Amino acid sequence: MVRSGDFYAGSRLLSPLTEVIGLPIDQVNFVVCQLVALVLAFPFRLVLSPSTTSLTVRHVVQVTVGMALTFFCFGYQIYHLIILSFVCYLLMKYGSRDWMHKAVFVYNMLYLSATHIWRQIYDYGGYTLDITGPLMIMTQKMTSMAFALHDGIYKDNSRLSDDQKSQAIRKMPSFLTFYSYVFYFHGIMCGPLCFFSDFISFMEGRNFSEAKIPFTENGTTNNTLTTNNEDTCKKTTLTTKHYGIEKATLKTLLTAGICGILMIFVAPHLCPPEGLVSPSWYEMNFVQKMGYLLICLMLAKQKYYFAWKLGEAVNNAAGLGFQGFDKDGKPKWDLVNNVDIWGVEFCNSLKLNLDAWNKTTLIWLRRVVYDRVPKFKVYAVFACSATWHGFYPGYYLTFATGMLLTFAARLVRRKIRPLTLSSTTNKFIYDCITFIFTRIALAWLAAPFVILEFLPAIQLYSSLYWYLHIMAMVALVVLPFYHPPKPKTEEKKTQ
Repeated sequence: MVRSGDFYAGSRLLSPLTEVIGLPIDQVNFVVCQLVALVLAFPFRLVLSPSTTSLTVRHVVQVTVGMALTFFCFGYQIYHLIILSFVCYLLMKYGSRDWMHKAVFVYNMLYLSATHIWRQIYDYGGYTLDITGPLMIMTQKMTSMAFALHDGIYKDNSRLSDDQKSQAIRKMPSFLTFYSYVFYFHGIMCGPLCFFSDFISFMEGRNFSEAKIPFTENGTTNNTLTTNNEDTCKKTTLTTKHYGIEKATLKTLLTAGICGILMIFVAPHLCPPEGLVSPSWYEMNFVQKMGYLLICLMLAKQKYYFAWKLGEAVNNAAGLGFQGFDKDGKPKWDLVNNVDIWGVEFCNSLKLNLDAWNKTTLIWLRRVVYDRVPKFKVYAVFACSATWHGFYPGYYLTFATGMLLTFAARLVRRKIRPLTLSSTTNKFIYDCITFIFTRIALAWLAAPFVILEFLPAIQLYSSLYWYLHIMAMVALVVLPFYHPPKPKTEEKKTQ
């Protein structure tokens, strides 16, 4: 297991708090900056609202506060964000229509890759926060913006999908607007990613002003608003309570708090990751090892849950997370929801888990990679995702294992699941089995991601006899030759 790094370029002003709280200075600064952003988000939304404040002032506040928080938390390393974004702005503004978006993508991935490699040189295996985290979000921002700009300016509208039309940027933003998106203070620390068109809609207040509540046939909604409607969806005068801002923020903040408690007080003491490569690991029997692995990886996810939910709460407080109303007239606060914790922990398939984990990154990969490459889409997505994460060997072992298990799970679902649909009992048994195997598969493929190093990860798999890899490969070899019988109802139709 690699060591925890001790390199940090941010402010040391709050060092006295480290002994009191029990967290290293980098994590103290991160939490403090997020809490400051949370406190400032409320007056930004209420006092500097789009209805009372000019758009220029709102952009200036975003840039000023965002850069101040970034400098406090990451110190001189802020220059990476400035250089990366400035070159991207020049490429988007003056680059050729044929290669501008591609150049931005290549430049961002190369810059991020160089930063990852440099980080591994000076702080190998360290968990100390540095600028690579914000750079990963910045790469998503810049590449998605470049493709959206190319779609909006250079592509014919008929060639765009509905999603691409909604995200298309029709003109090059001003320098101030661009850097407001780069450094907006409620998302600069750890995101989650917000796409440019959604950010501009928020800054201009359109995410609220253009929100429509769907009405039922009698003209009423669940919140008792009435209207003499002619359509199924109609604009009406809404108050703050209808948006549910405070409720959405508090709910997400409480979730982050629970995950933070688990991260600080439980995860380091109950099945810590170091135990996966310690001598005591090899003294356990198979069942004990699997139990340790499941608990360890479940607790290891808490730091991601904490960071993402805290970031979501800060964005919600500023008003950025609002995304209209659902069909029942309830407000949707899922624009920057990066993880569905319930979906991750209780899903019964790898696909559902992928859909629930790091959701904004999944959307970014779809919009920038999957929807753009002509073939080998899945492989391109896995390659881009692995490079984006960094170059620790464990990452690539995780993604390779993930591809193997994903393809096997798809085949099992296609070949075996139809056999269980004719009986409620069989379907229940199938769901229980897939639930258990999904828990095991998630811990199995995530272990190298936590261990980071190649040889220790290989040794861990060897100590568990590579059984899940073997099962997946057997499924991929055998199941293509198995053809499940057609359901009886389908047979009757064909007769």
